[in-house]
Amino acid sequence: MAKAGVKDQYSNVGYGTVTEGGANTLTFAEIQTNVSVFEKIAWVIQRIEWYIPLATRSLLLDASDQFEMALCSSNTLTSLSLGNPAVIDLYALLGSAVTAHIASPIIRDFSMLPGGGRIIAPRPLHLGLKGTSVASAGTISCRFLFTMKELSADEYIELVDFYRIVQ
Repeated sequence: MAKAGVKDQYSNVGYGTVTEGGANTLTFAEIQTNVSVFEKIAWVIQRIEWYIPLATRSLLLDASDQFEMALCSSNTLTSLSLGNPAVIDLYALLGSAVTAHIASPIIRDFSMLPGGGRIIAPRPLHLGLKGTSVASAGTISCRFLFTMKELSADEYIELVDFYRIVQ
């Protein structure tokens, strides 16, 4: 990874995985970012790849079955919603007869956004997973590509405040 003060020219890769604590239970797993909150570093996420193992996809048998997966800046949420600033990205995988045949990974591309992606505070960072109407616990993984950006103290405080407004 690039050091603070050096312009990050190339994509870095982050990875996380989460398994529900029990079927239909909102569960979070922290992604280790190795970034101190004192560094005033932001990440600009260009791409997220959601990996859903066949065993998890196979649990989606009925139209009422679903898995919601999210990249979040908090693990204290009681539900996953795009209306919550702590939810950076949310994807819902709905059940049907063809769900087990969906290609993995599911790709979310943010590179065309102004600034080249979604700017986030890299710490804390969590993956969230919530099944609905499924028979057993699911597992998902997430890989994301990002560059680092050094911020001024004021910019960093503004960014952190935005993602922590719900806490």
